[in-house]
Amino acid sequence: MNTRSMKKKIKTTIRLIFLTYLIIGCAPSNINNIENIQTEVFILPKMRDASLSSPTLDLDEFPNRVALLLPLSGQYKREGESVLIGFLSAHYSLMRSNQKIQSINIYDTQLYDNAKDAYDQAVNEGAEFIIGPLLQDSVSELSEKIAFNVPVLALNSNQNNDVYTIGMYQFSLSSLDEVISTSNKVVSDGNNLGVIIMPNNELGRDLRDVYKSTFESMGGMILDDQFYNPNNQDFSDELKELLIINNSENRHRRLSANLGEFIAFEPRRRQDIDFIFLLATDITNAKLLTSQLDYHLSGDDPIPIYSTSNIFSLRENMDDLEGVIFTDAPWVIDQQSWLRDLPSKLMKFWPGDAIQSRQNAMGYDAYFLTSKLAKQNNNYLKEFNGATGQLYMDSENKIRRRLAWAKVIDGKTEVTE
Repeated sequence: MNTRSMKKKIKTTIRLIFLTYLIIGCAPSNINNIENIQTEVFILPKMRDASLSSPTLDLDEFPNRVALLLPLSGQYKREGESVLIGFLSAHYSLMRSNQKIQSINIYDTQLYDNAKDAYDQAVNEGAEFIIGPLLQDSVSELSEKIAFNVPVLALNSNQNNDVYTIGMYQFSLSSLDEVISTSNKVVSDGNNLGVIIMPNNELGRDLRDVYKSTFESMGGMILDDQFYNPNNQDFSDELKELLIINNSENRHRRLSANLGEFIAFEPRRRQDIDFIFLLATDITNAKLLTSQLDYHLSGDDPIPIYSTSNIFSLRENMDDLEGVIFTDAPWVIDQQSWLRDLPSKLMKFWPGDAIQSRQNAMGYDAYFLTSKLAKQNNNYLKEFNGATGQLYMDSENKIRRRLAWAKVIDGKTEVTE
């Protein structure tokens, strides 16, 4: 069997397996979604409008033949399958009369030397709209094409911001959207002065700069920031420096020395901030930082702590994150009526690590973006409710998200406005 025949056979097999499992209702990331951001960001403090209707109620015309380019083998198989499950769940959530896509072909990008080869085969086999690829390197490869005769909704951001490719739209679970949403939330809560604590790595440095410029463009001010080593477990020195507790301790030591006796003492933190923005690498890191922040802030007026989706997992206990306010996809923390019980069904039918909720939500939204972008002529997308957030398009054909918000109360998440 030649390589082309083998690819087509695998593609068809995958397609039949997933379609069958979704029809009968049973079935058995480290993806780089960081944008190379070098431009100043200014976003008006508009929050997500949770009252918008379901995307299933305002359907545009779908293309007849759609192709998905996803990693369905190798290191990122789990993420690729999760996007696929989300896409097909959106398709089968519609009444049969609204299932306008006649053919969904699926291509495993890991079987090709280059993402452009997968795109070309999908076009040669009749695709009218293409979704994917998912991996950032693959998106960058594909963007080397000057233009696309068949439009593409890439599921990640292009690493080269200087490249603008006609016919390519970019939709990613970008950390930038979370940082912008955090700024919006802080402003809407009436907080103006804050500090940032973030990991001493490329992600931390990039998002510190974006958060600072975005928040300050809205009229707020970041008074200080502090890096920490995410490989450590004790962050006392960094937190004391950020909260200026060291100054209080130094004054106590000098006074005790001058008087020649020990003086009862309670360190006092800085009093000039309204909030703390905490950027954690994962939920374990977030728990360590939050518990140590609580210790250093104890005995004083409470101060709100804001964070991103990195601190949350559906499978983790949240007790050590009491009071933290964080942003995430509606699919994960604010499952509105129009989503019905899709997330819980997928968790039941595909238990364990095979389900990646945020990638499920991405696949779900990609389905409805297909209809809204397939006939796009004026680079305008009417803002609509999605499973990953409230979606709109910027001037660079990137799909941006306004996210949902939740607060940890008594170890559980409660949605906030």
